[in-house]
Amino acid sequence: MNRGFWLLEAFDRRSFCSALAELHNMDYLESKDKLLDFVQLKPEQRRSFNEDGFLVVRKALDAETVGCLVEAGDRLAASFVDKSEILDRTEYNHLDLRPGVIEEKAFFALISHTSTVPLVVQLLSPNIHLHSVALIYKRPESPQGAPFRRGWHRDIRMPRDLGQQGLPKVGIKVCYCLTHFHQPESGMTLFARRSHLSTEALVIPKGQVDPGTLEVCDLLLDAGDAVLFENRIFHTAAPNRSNRMSRVVMYGYAYRWMKPEVYLDPPSQRLREPADAITRQLLGGYRDVDTPPWAMKRWAQRHGVLPAPVPWTVEG
Repeated sequence: MNRGFWLLEAFDRRSFCSALAELHNMDYLESKDKLLDFVQLKPEQRRSFNEDGFLVVRKALDAETVGCLVEAGDRLAASFVDKSEILDRTEYNHLDLRPGVIEEKAFFALISHTSTVPLVVQLLSPNIHLHSVALIYKRPESPQGAPFRRGWHRDIRMPRDLGQQGLPKVGIKVCYCLTHFHQPESGMTLFARRSHLSTEALVIPKGQVDPGTLEVCDLLLDAGDAVLFENRIFHTAAPNRSNRMSRVVMYGYAYRWMKPEVYLDPPSQRLREPADAITRQLLGGYRDVDTPPWAMKRWAQRHGVLPAPVPWTVEG
């Protein structure tokens, strides 16, 4: 067979299959993409996120949902929760659990949660998927303990390859509070406000644990609140010097061409099969990154937040 003819035939066959897939997606989406309600990102929210590198969403989860998540989280973290008390060992009092979290129905349901995911789409684009999930528990530590060692960093590790200058915003994490954070040093992640705009490594004064020239934010939050923060902002774990266990769960979203974290296990078929189209997209349902993200794209188009197409070329 003529090689050019074979390539043309293959191209036509691929186009035909793509067209069929698109029609299938249209029918599928028509019936299964209506579960994600629309929440408009307000201009002041966008401005706050762009200026500070993070955004607080109050009452993202209701009390009943928080209760279900705590019950499921305590079950997953039972061996940690039931440990005996040792106040002066930081590593002993910190749990960062990643594999298997979204196997729990309560956590699976947060993948496409209405109060936050629409905001993530409007801050990034419809072309996203779930990049990471982490359940983080911290037991109380001694209030008189030594200064807590930090781990200031930017997410997704891009600076190791690209340096600190010109880093793009490629991902957003949503941190859901499952307990109150009503006082400083109660276990909440610390953020260096506006550090996402920095083009240099974070400067920590000698003998200190925090940057000296940036505002370090130890946010005071209620159970059910959420914090959205982007990959470029410097942040770190912090001690829990309250009198109760701190609990959060974090969901990371990134562009589909970003490889998901290795610990993000695909959920079992019993959870995937009945999932709506948007949740399927977020779980990597479109394996080829060149396939348009039909579920989110249709949703964004319906609500008037679909970004304008970016052309490869323009006429000069």
